Amino acid sequence: MASYLFCLPRYHTNAVPWMRILTAAGHKPSVDVMALGPTENYELIQPVRHDSGRLSRFMGAIGIGKKRELQSFPGVRAYWRHMQTIDPDVVIVRGITRWFCRLAALFAVLQGRRLVIYDQEDVAPAKWSGTWLRRALLKRLGIPHFTSRVDLTREGEANAGRAVSLPFGSPLGEEETRAFATRPLAWPPRLLMVAKYRDRKGHALLLAALGKTAAKTPFTISFCGEEASDADTRFRNALENQAADLGISERVSFLKNIPHSQMADVYSGHDLFILPSRNEPAAVSPVEAAWAGCAVLISRDSGTRGYLPPGDEYHFDPESSDDMARAIRAILSGPEQLAHARAQCRAHLEDIGSSETILKKFESFIASKPR
Repeated sequence: MASYLFCLPRYHTNAVPWMRILTAAGHKPSVDVMALGPTENYELIQPVRHDSGRLSRFMGAIGIGKKRELQSFPGVRAYWRHMQTIDPDVVIVRGITRWFCRLAALFAVLQGRRLVIYDQEDVAPAKWSGTWLRRALLKRLGIPHFTSRVDLTREGEANAGRAVSLPFGSPLGEEETRAFATRPLAWPPRLLMVAKYRDRKGHALLLAALGKTAAKTPFTISFCGEEASDADTRFRNALENQAADLGISERVSFLKNIPHSQMADVYSGHDLFILPSRNEPAAVSPVEAAWAGCAVLISRDSGTRGYLPPGDEYHFDPESSDDMARAIRAILSGPEQLAHARAQCRAHLEDIGSSETILKKFESFIASKPR
């Protein structure tokens, strides 16, 4: 069995399936972070949060680095000893643009450990792009990359900047996963959006699209998000007013501050998940929703678009409420169409992101020793 150390500026719940898969196989994952989020899921693993070191604070003070936690790094000698104490077989760092990840990557190399870089960019980036250059250079040094994005190109296509595609995986236990695959469909359908109350997430555009479909399409919709500030509350109030202006307020409800441990119940209480956010690099909520038995519609520019079946029926233009309404009307044209979409989304996930597939990719990092 092997030990894996994940060095992340902040631990995100999207990593929970990886922790579960590695732990279930007898491996030992651990996580180092510089900041802890208040709504993340820490039930399976408790990350170790490190304080900013003296050098990090000095660099921030003179303008070389940044003072924010996510941009800081631990004490140099203290972290060297910390990594020696953990003694990981594999060190996985979240990119090399943050000082903490740079420090961890350097120490992994100097201590002779297997170093792997994790990013959320395309599997096969455009030639001579920044991502392509960074990956190609590190690959020549024997340092591999993996990305949470799904491979949308031809497998094995020549590309010096190609990374291993390592999907997020199912956040559910095996028993829940099987049960949600066959749960009954509700009609009129129950729609769901899970996202922070931020303008770029697209709540208002989704409401506009629903207003255009409401006369002929039955539905109710729940918005689920974190309401942790006055700005969040004002944003939610604005959405309530918009729903009233569109004449659909009786179909709209709001859920707030639901712990991640309870989100499976939220997903499984709905039939169609919609995420209209723009330029989302790695949204995990659509993946969780599909594993819980929802059909999913997503912005065509989302980093997790590849987790859904190909075809226009599963995506839309995030800048166009008309195109969003088109996709919603098509998938809600009847119970049969919605049931088919649910089954297709689930089957595609099982094909690309089974626990067995993900485990084999993690274990492949152990099989290839550093140069």
